[in-house]
Order: sequence, then structure tokens, then C-alpha cells
Amino acid sequence: MKKNISAALMLFAVIGLCVTLAACSNKFKPRLTSQQGINFKVTSLAQALQLAKTQNKPLFVFAHASWCPTCKKMEQEVLVKKDLGQIYNNQLVNVAIDVDSPEGKKLNELHPIRATPTLFFFNADGSVVKKLEGFTTDQELLSVAHELGR
Repeated sequence: MKKNISAALMLFAVIGLCVTLAACSNKFKPRLTSQQGINFKVTSLAQALQLAKTQNKPLFVFAHASWCPTCKKMEQEVLVKKDLGQIYNNQLVNVAIDVDSPEGKKLNELHPIRATPTLFFFNADGSVVKKLEGFTTDQELLSVAHELGR
């Protein structure tokens, strides 16, 4: 009987370990496109700046990380808001850059990133207008969009 209990406990431990490892191996996929919210392009900073210049629009860069809980919260609760999507998708060029990617490392060299997420707002000429670090509400983002539109 003791042997059966030990074997059952060992089996449950192995199953638990397998489930845990499987859960850890799934990479978080950021929600960079939504039906109603902000739709992000995944591209290089140089291409994004060129696109902003060509379209004569400000550039919004969402510098995020797959391991960042604050980034995930913003992606799931803020960046999906309809009122943000209406303004940002029409009036700005929106780009998401993973800080751990080669592009993220280039961005960090040009404009140091101390926290994730970091939100950069560039003029069409490539100059930084505003930099926000950490969780940012939809009201703060709307306010910045209105400032840029003036």
C-alpha cells in the first residue's frame, strides 16, 4: 500500500512539473492589433520615423517587453479602448517595439529606456516630444494626442 501511494505521489509530481513547464514555455503574444483600439505596426524605428515624416504625422512608439506585467495590463486594458483607437489610428503612426529585440536595443541606445513600458512621442521630424514611463491611462494618452494635434 505504501508503495502504491509513493508511486501515485510521484506520478502527480511528474504531471504537475510537465504542466508547469508547458505553461512557462508559451510566450506571451502582445495584443498589438485590436478591433477597436490602437493598431500597431511592428517595424524598425527608422522605417517608422520615415513613415511619420512621409505622412506628416506624429509617431507613437510603445516600447514593451514580453515579460513585463505592466505592459500586458496596458495592452489588455488601455490600448484596446475604442476612443484611443479612433484618434491614434487616424492621427498618429503607431509602432510597437520589444525592448529585448535588436530594434529595442537600438531604440534604447538612442533614447534610454529605464522602465517598461516606455511610451515615446516623436514629431514628424523625428524629435522626441514626450516620453512616458510605466503604466499610462487612456485619459493620459488622449491628453497627449490632443497636445500633439495642436
